Amino acid sequence: MADGKKMNPIVMVPLRWGIISAALSLLSVVTIFYLGKHPFWIFPLFDIRIIFIAIFLFFALREIRDFHLDGILFFWQGLMASAVLLIVMAIITYLGIWVLGSLDASFVSEYIQTGFEQIRNISPDAEKQIGVPAIEEMRKILPETTVGWMAKRYALQTFVFGTFLSIIISIIIRRQPTVL
Repeated sequence: MADGKKMNPIVMVPLRWGIISAALSLLSVVTIFYLGKHPFWIFPLFDIRIIFIAIFLFFALREIRDFHLDGILFFWQGLMASAVLLIVMAIITYLGIWVLGSLDASFVSEYIQTGFEQIRNISPDAEKQIGVPAIEEMRKILPETTVGWMAKRYALQTFVFGTFLSIIISIIIRRQPTVL
């Protein structure tokens, strides 16, 4: 910076790790899509973002604690750093999904087509559990799917996954000063 002060590590460190995590998440989306499986139809608990968020959040908080804050990291600092990482990751992945869907129209059309195939292949037992109104609602909504909706969904899921992981990892990594 011009005044010689360094940027706050609670912002800069997770900013860097968030960019890396977002890039790897987008790379996985593109790879899975071009390998023939639509990444938005993978069960959310098997989403690679969960692993990326957990790993990079852990490294970011540990780096802040050990190299910038003299071994002390309060819970609130961990949550603030986590928020920075998640915001950066959500913005970059939102833009990346939007660009991918804009450049390759089959990204949205294959999502819609796969959705209709899954609806057609629902067993009678699953149909009873899900409910006919929910299935009809899905049939109605699928044709209206846009790349903007898909990008927004991906970003919101990043926040949902990340919020739970942020709390857990912030608790694990925090270290408070010892009181004598």
